[in-house]
Amino acid sequence: MSYLYFDDSKHSNCNFFLGAFVYSDIDLDNIIADYIKSSGLDPNIDEFKSRLRKDKHPEQVELRNHLKELISQSKIGIVISPPNEKEFKIATCNALFQILENNKKELSYPLEIYLDQGLFKNSNDTEYKSLLDKIGYDSVNLNIEQDSIAIKGIQLADLVAHTCSIMLKESLGVINKTIKAGENSGYDPDTDIEIGFEMWAGVRYNFFSTPPPHPDEWDSMLDCVAKVGDKGLFISNECSDFVKEKAKSRFQEMYLGCIH
Repeated sequence: MSYLYFDDSKHSNCNFFLGAFVYSDIDLDNIIADYIKSSGLDPNIDEFKSRLRKDKHPEQVELRNHLKELISQSKIGIVISPPNEKEFKIATCNALFQILENNKKELSYPLEIYLDQGLFKNSNDTEYKSLLDKIGYDSVNLNIEQDSIAIKGIQLADLVAHTCSIMLKESLGVINKTIKAGENSGYDPDTDIEIGFEMWAGVRYNFFSTPPPHPDEWDSMLDCVAKVGDKGLFISNECSDFVKEKAKSRFQEMYLGCIH
């Protein structure tokens, strides 16, 4: 049994919606429940929410740090669409099918897919029915309108969607923020680094992708690049040319070499 969780991060003012799929070989619910408890929260009523201000919710900072550990054990894929609910739904369906088709060797079956609330309102949704017909796998179970408190792996997808949205917003020139590198970063803790760089460093190894060539084939460390392409990235054709350009430059390839 394996698991694929989905959540979104919507930014109409920046002209995009972004959704994240997080794949795991294990059920993440009990692990995340323990993280929530250790952060001083109640897993039956509390959850990680990326939109909460962390300066007012220190327990969310601790929980986020725990969840970051799980990203390193997962695979991720993202979908980007214009800020339109119908287009986002269509793009998400296409992205899900693309992930299933292009990562067959990386996925284990049976596969449980959990989509957060709000994407499909009910099982009579036209796009939902079309997606079920398109998938057509007996070993894949698609669960819609899932509560992220009950299905806690969705909370990890929330973090990934938020992280990748910040990366894209920086590429679009919407934000320009630096943070301190901090302890265990490989840099002097007081070094100022761009927030997009910090976000990228935490997810770059984990996209569904084609791995770099063997080191014997490298001319330099710059050849240590994973090709995300259509294994882990789906960009709606309805996105503006500017968003398409910046999204491709940010996510199509991931440099995996040393950054320190």
